[in-house]
Amino acid sequence: TMHMGLHHLHNHATMRIGTSFVRRRCALATARGRARLEEEALAALNGVLDPALARCKRLAVQPDATVAVKLEFRSGAMRRGAVEAAAAAAIEALPWARRSSVESTLSRPRSFMGSNAPPSLRHVGALVGISSCKGGVGKSTVAVNLAYALATQGGRVGLLDADVHGPSLPSLVRLPPGSLPLRQDAQTRLLAPAEADGVRLMSYGFVGKGASSGAVPAAVMRGPMVGKTVGQMLSGTDWGELDYLLVDLPPGTGDVHLTLSQTYGLSAAVLVTTPQRLSTVDVLKGVDMLRELGVPMISLVENMAHFTDDTGRTHLPFGGSQLEAVRRHAGLRESDTFRLPIEPQVGEAVDAGSPLQLLTAQSESAHALRAAARHLVVAIGERQHGAAAGGSGSHLRYDPKRGLVLRVLSGDHEGREFVLSKAALHALRGGAGAGDASAPLLDTVEPCETEAGQPGAKLYWCGGGATVVPLGDFPHLAAAHG
Repeated sequence: TMHMGLHHLHNHATMRIGTSFVRRRCALATARGRARLEEEALAALNGVLDPALARCKRLAVQPDATVAVKLEFRSGAMRRGAVEAAAAAAIEALPWARRSSVESTLSRPRSFMGSNAPPSLRHVGALVGISSCKGGVGKSTVAVNLAYALATQGGRVGLLDADVHGPSLPSLVRLPPGSLPLRQDAQTRLLAPAEADGVRLMSYGFVGKGASSGAVPAAVMRGPMVGKTVGQMLSGTDWGELDYLLVDLPPGTGDVHLTLSQTYGLSAAVLVTTPQRLSTVDVLKGVDMLRELGVPMISLVENMAHFTDDTGRTHLPFGGSQLEAVRRHAGLRESDTFRLPIEPQVGEAVDAGSPLQLLTAQSESAHALRAAARHLVVAIGERQHGAAAGGSGSHLRYDPKRGLVLRVLSGDHEGREFVLSKAALHALRGGAGAGDASAPLLDTVEPCETEAGQPGAKLYWCGGGATVVPLGDFPHLAAAHG
């Protein structure tokens, strides 16, 4: 009896599956039915696509049960073939789908600056600072190899050497013959960047007097002039379409950092340190500076962490690591940290003027840098398209000249900026000192969550006190005090 009962249940289940299959097959015959199947196929796709990195641009179910899919990748630095294969597998797993046809395109980057971007930066997706605030930690070597790691993964990448007093890029990357002098477009007045192995490059060492002969003299100039020079190299270069423009920041916490953070707005920063305590002291100051300027820190690289001798034994030449202390201070996760060993291949690559990724891609350092590059792609994607991925999808920064700037990175207002002017900030602050237009206003600003659970900005006023402003209020506040 039990056997007959199980047999009956099996037949009943088979009939239900068969009926469902037939119903879906019948749906293929009508436009309304195919529309329902398209919703089912889209749900299957969403199960394998990371919305911060790729999206389904078009999906159509044909009467013969073929599902045609067009994906759009937000960055070139992705394994497009693997994602396309996963999308095809998800579609073909549907019981009614006969086969899939998956193709993809690469989106044109929207400027990290939004609608206020100068022509040179209109299609630069992210401006990422490589920072340490301490000289001699190998930051420039990390910046170069991170740029080339992104490029070898398919990314559209540029690298700006912002150290005017000590440009390293001319030594770290050997340019093809005939690259210098750089050429200026007669109409746009923009310089064409140097390019080597697919990465666009700019440095004071390429534009200073004597650059063509490789003998640029020392840049004897004060801080404000250095900041202006870096701004000219950034906005005066025809970068074209880039997923990522990396900036090798100089040591210290001076004018260059202020110019890039306040005038242009760094999308994120990668921190570089070494195990020495002396290095950690300055790196922690850099963390404080980036936090004050509202620059998100996305990862931490510890250079010269250890070396391995010929017997396979690992040594710590600088004693115990300071990585954990810096990580905690920066508010990063363990998965955001990367350690690079001391390897002779690194020195050989520097001496050859060839990035490690191109000269010896199988070294331990090259593997670690590729992992750091993959992490950067995801972190930037989540920040830029955070609304789709469950994040805020916005960037806050304080510009002393303009006010508090909210740059929208995704959603209905993608690419737009809303600026709370000084008048708007005075109105928000209220109380004593609100009428003094010359008085400094904001001490710092940081993202927060309102009591209603919505994304907001917490404004810490000079002289004490704080105000929470929902991000959704920025458009009408900016309009009211524009």
